[in-house]
Amino acid sequence: MKFRQMLLIARGVWLEAIRRKEIYMIVVISCLLLVGLGQVRFFGLESLSKFYRETALHVMSLATAFTVIVLASRQLPREFETRSIYPLLARPLHRGTFILGKLLGVWAAAVFCFGLFLIIYMMGCLSMGAPLYPMLLLQHSVLQVELFLVLASFCFLLSILVNLDAAITLGSLFYLLSTAWATLSSQMYEPAGALLRGVILVFTWLLPQFMLFDLSEKNVHGEVWGPVSWWVLGQLTVYALIFSAGYILITVALFQRRKL
Repeated sequence: MKFRQMLLIARGVWLEAIRRKEIYMIVVISCLLLVGLGQVRFFGLESLSKFYRETALHVMSLATAFTVIVLASRQLPREFETRSIYPLLARPLHRGTFILGKLLGVWAAAVFCFGLFLIIYMMGCLSMGAPLYPMLLLQHSVLQVELFLVLASFCFLLSILVNLDAAITLGSLFYLLSTAWATLSSQMYEPAGALLRGVILVFTWLLPQFMLFDLSEKNVHGEVWGPVSWWVLGQLTVYALIFSAGYILITVALFQRRKL
C-alpha cells in the first residue's frame, strides 16, 4: 500500500511538472541556443562538431539541473502555502512515503526533461554528420540522471531548512560549486598548508563530486576515449545512492519533527 501511495504522489508531481510551462520554456530556449551554435561557420567541420557537442552537453546538464532545483525546492513550501498537505497527511500516509513520492516525481520530471534534450542533441549531431558514440552517450546519460537524484534530494533538505527563495539560491550554488570543486580543490591542495588541506579533504568527503558524473569530454573526444568500465559506473551509482539516501533521511527526520 505504501509503495502504491508513493507512486500516486510521484505521478501527481510528474503530471503537474510536465503540464507547466517551465520545462518547455527551458527546452525551447536551450534548443534555440543549440540551433544557433549549429549555424556557426568559422570552424572547420570537425571542430564545429566538437564545439557543438561540448556546448550542447553542458547546456543540457545545466538546464536540467536548474529545472530540478526549482521543482524540488518548491514541492514542500507550496504544499504548506496552499495547505494541501494537511488533508494528505490526515490519511494513513507516512511522512517518509510522502517525501519519497515527491522525490520520485521530481526525478521522473528531470528524466523527461533530459530525455527531450537528448533527442534534440542526437538530431543535431546526425544533421551535422557528427559521431554519437552511443555507449559513451548512454553512460553519460545514466550518470547525469543519478546526479539529478542527488541534487533533488539535497534541494528537498534545503526546502525544510530555509524558505523557497533561499532553497533555490543555495541549491544553485551547491550545484555550481560541487561541479567545479574537483578542479578547484586539486589546484589548491598542493600549495595549501596543513589546515587548508584538512578543510579540502573534509569538503571532498562530505560533498558529492558532481564532476565524477560528467562524461561530456569523453563524448566530445570519443575517438580517443573508450566507454567507462561498468564496474566504475556501478561504484558511482552506489556513491550517488549513498548521498541521496543521506539527504532524504535527514529530510524525513526533520519533517517528522515538524508540527503541522
